[in-house]
Amino acid sequence: MHQDEPDPMPEDELEWSTGVNDELDWSVVDEEQLENAALNAYLDAEDEYVPLPSEDSFLILSGDDAGSVVTAPPTGSVVSKTGSAPPRIDRDQALSGSRPIYLVQRGGRYYKFLPRVLVGLHASYGDSLALGAIVNIPSANAQANRNFFALSPVSALRIADPQCYLLDTEVLRLPKVPIKSRGYKNAPYLTDAEAPDWVQRVLDSQRASGANLLLTPGRALDPDDPQRSLDKTYEQGDDVLSRLGRGERVALNLTLPARWLSSTALRNRLLDQIMDQDQFDTLYVRVQWAQGKAFTPPDDAELLAGIKKLANLCADEERCLLLPQTGLTGWYALAHGAAGFGLGVSGTDQAFAEYVFRAGAKGAVERYFEKQLIHTLERNTHNVLARTPGYVRCTCPYCPALFANEPWSHELSALHYLHIMGELTARVQRDSTRNGRHAALRRLVAAAQRFATDLPLNAEQSPKHLDAWGQAL
Repeated sequence: MHQDEPDPMPEDELEWSTGVNDELDWSVVDEEQLENAALNAYLDAEDEYVPLPSEDSFLILSGDDAGSVVTAPPTGSVVSKTGSAPPRIDRDQALSGSRPIYLVQRGGRYYKFLPRVLVGLHASYGDSLALGAIVNIPSANAQANRNFFALSPVSALRIADPQCYLLDTEVLRLPKVPIKSRGYKNAPYLTDAEAPDWVQRVLDSQRASGANLLLTPGRALDPDDPQRSLDKTYEQGDDVLSRLGRGERVALNLTLPARWLSSTALRNRLLDQIMDQDQFDTLYVRVQWAQGKAFTPPDDAELLAGIKKLANLCADEERCLLLPQTGLTGWYALAHGAAGFGLGVSGTDQAFAEYVFRAGAKGAVERYFEKQLIHTLERNTHNVLARTPGYVRCTCPYCPALFANEPWSHELSALHYLHIMGELTARVQRDSTRNGRHAALRRLVAAAQRFATDLPLNAEQSPKHLDAWGQAL
């Protein structure tokens, strides 16, 4: 039977090994059977516990139950020598803006290891960042989502994204079949968006998944019919507000093609609407921009200017702006007033990019995130970079096993990335005592620019986004 295109590869095949991207059809991976010397070396490390004095408990940092909270470690177990973990915070404390919010997306692969990353970040930096976890409702059933949230006890925010924008194939550039059969099964509200109880069904699906911050449906805003699209989005948002129960909170969920931020007229219309309608104190904004190289943030000046103005407005109006699925671009937006951002291990979790079909990559691409460059490079380039004067080797929990064993572990490389991005987020907060987060992030970018000078990087490898950020900062 003839096909115009081969079936796209699963979403999380675009992690740290390939360059392909798709939605909602993940492979089933038995992570216990992975033949990975580096990963096994990390997993075989002795269980380590860190005191949580505020609750008379302990966080488990490593071992089979890493990520959990227990009242006491087993006799003879290793208790961390690095001190105590800061108190856990709740949803409302996280949304208060006192520290940046770091949201980690549950992907189709490696998700079992994410609680380790989160608990490690809390133990080291929990006084300087708020942690959150995101699941996509069409990608897993409600019980699986609840189980994932239960494995992340340090996550102050739990978000179950309804991904209703997948219905908007005429507004967004999505795969030819954006919703697979599993998506309709896990998110039955996607089968009939005209049903009279549709908004209620979207809300109930989030509640069933264990979310503690609800989202409005988040249909894509049409730049060719802007006011009607905005009015419909706010109308659905008001409907959601009327259906909230006691203690529930909601974020206005906006899905924007990049034109909404790069076009002055559209951007002004959007910002005016946000400023005039103040019934939502939290915004959850997803922006679809042009597809680029995997793990490389956009350097489009107009888009970055739009993100900056959106973040500025939200900060001025005391709105909590969350930028899911933005990766490094979301981190950059912290300088301009964004409250938090989201990312994960897959390429699609770094950017909500316009879908472009790409054939599967031949062979695995070994990637590594360079903290000093704030940029991802291929391993061969890293090996050259590591021999240059001034290079500082990473001391995160994952790099010792990553570099001491072969073959290359894509899993540990991905966990390293998540840990370092959390560390960079905490550094923005910790250094903000000197003239705020804007100045703190600007200093980090300037240091990366200085380090990049005269490095043996070709045009393809060069961190072009640093120059774009530097100009905007």
